[in-house]
Amino acid sequence: MTGLVRNEDMVTQAIDFAGIENNKIHPSDIDGVLEFNNELLIIIETKRRGNSIPTGQRLLLERLCDSWHTGKSVVLQVEHSQDKGKIPLHKCKVTAVYFRRQWTEVYRPLIPQLNRIGKYFNEPKCKFTART
Repeated sequence: MTGLVRNEDMVTQAIDFAGIENNKIHPSDIDGVLEFNNELLIIIETKRRGNSIPTGQRLLLERLCDSWHTGKSVVLQVEHSQDKGKIPLHKCKVTAVYFRRQWTEVYRPLIPQLNRIGKYFNEPKCKFTART
């Protein structure tokens, strides 16, 4: 076992959403969620370099963020360039941040961006150390 995955064989299983759609509406996934003390919410969506979040998924993420009860919430669009195998999230770059109903383009490593959010919201638990 590596990282935080309990069963690596199961994590490679794809979920087939066929049959659970209504015209263009179908289930969506979220790649990562961090929540601190029922106060701060960080949603992470990872896409391959050059790809953007599809409109329906983007609207879902925005609505989840906007409805967080404290207003302390962000969505991070993160990019990777892995052709196959595991995506080391800690090595990915944040390419856009959704905060206060607005997307801002950035290009920062994920760990410093998470720490920046923690500092901004004065949340000491939102502090991460970069791995090699």
